[in-house]
Amino acid sequence: GIQEESGKKLIGPNEVSALMDLALLFGLYWIEKEVGDFLEDGYLNTGQVVWARACTLDMMDRIRPNAVALVDANDISDFRLKSALGRYDGNVYQAILEASKKDPLNATEPGPGYEKHLKRLIVDGAGVYSGSASRL
Repeated sequence: GIQEESGKKLIGPNEVSALMDLALLFGLYWIEKEVGDFLEDGYLNTGQVVWARACTLDMMDRIRPNAVALVDANDISDFRLKSALGRYDGNVYQAILEASKKDPLNATEPGPGYEKHLKRLIVDGAGVYSGSASRL
């Protein structure tokens, strides 16, 4: 396990801490996902379930600062993920803009479907908000 790897000096204390946090989050995730089984079989009571849910949120806050590094550790490229987010260079918004320019839906101005679906709503005023009326 994680402690054995640490004892062999294959991973350092920072890696041990991150992996232990992930292992705890993994366990809490499955408790939340299968909470009915844990309650029905008597492994947990409702107070413990409430505690587990709170701990899940705490663990996500604890892991969040290392989230990009943890994903990057798997060395899955943004190209393979088809994602501009999580870029190593931090230029997320520029990358999203460039990706949107390459999308076939953005090849024409305005995009496909404008004439058929959107123009009448915008030009004829059908899309103008006129307040809500109660149906009661």
